[in-house]
Amino acid sequence: MTKDITAFERIASSLSYVTAGWFGLIYCIILTMQKKKMSKFLRYNVYQSIFIVLLVFLCCAIFGLIFNILSHIPIIQVLVSWIQLILFKPVMFGRSIVQLVIGLVILYSAVISLIGKEPRIYWISDIIDYNMR
Repeated sequence: MTKDITAFERIASSLSYVTAGWFGLIYCIILTMQKKKMSKFLRYNVYQSIFIVLLVFLCCAIFGLIFNILSHIPIIQVLVSWIQLILFKPVMFGRSIVQLVIGLVILYSAVISLIGKEPRIYWISDIIDYNMR
């Protein structure tokens, strides 16, 4: 992590989490067109925000496919519908448990990056660190 993190880099990395990586991606394209380099702090946060979004998308697609296949099996159908009810039933503020967990991870990452530190998320941060070498 660099020692001099500007306020704009903090705001840009925080907005990258809130906008599911779009702000960071657009800012990366703008910097590339200007032939400037991104700081390691901003690059780390943009990569992590995009990785989180892709991971959530893949998990939703895979679990949706598995739940759809298993819901056609008569004996397992009750168990699958019970698991779906627990995971996706609105619990607080009209959001399900899964949505609340994802929202808390994004909120944590946005606030920590706004402070000027790299947010550490188990397993995801290790993958980002390995790929940024």
